Amino acid sequence: MTQSCDNEVLTGLPFHWCPPGILRFTLLFDEATPSNNVLKELHFLAYMKLRREWCARTLVALGKQRRTRPLETAFLVVHRASAGGGLDWDNAYGGLKPLLDCLVMPSTKNPSGLGVIRDDNPRNMPYPPFVWQGPAKRGAGSTKVEIYELATPAVTE
Repeated sequence: MTQSCDNEVLTGLPFHWCPPGILRFTLLFDEATPSNNVLKELHFLAYMKLRREWCARTLVALGKQRRTRPLETAFLVVHRASAGGGLDWDNAYGGLKPLLDCLVMPSTKNPSGLGVIRDDNPRNMPYPPFVWQGPAKRGAGSTKVEIYELATPAVTE
């Protein structure tokens, strides 16, 4: 089953990659997200510095796209361009951690959260981010993140 999407990357893909939602934020970065292998090698203080840098970039990328409240249920589409055309999938997904840490609500464990989305757990992000990887010239990597608000599912107990 497929669904027509406004996003050219998602058009024609299985329905679960194109949930009905409203595009709320588009974030553009002039570098590719790091790989999971890079993150694994960082000292925890270096990781905290990297996360703060991604939060500052995210704040700039948000620009005038202000949010009055975090999105309760969200879906992310990530366009990642880098030299060589891309990473293996575990490296690509693991490398999203600093970015996701910036998008969620601030907490004692994550004080640098910007509150764009409620959380990155399966309840608030019922689908994994869709990551598209493409080629870029060396030194010209980039990342584009589209954040969709999904209808909040009814809570059943």
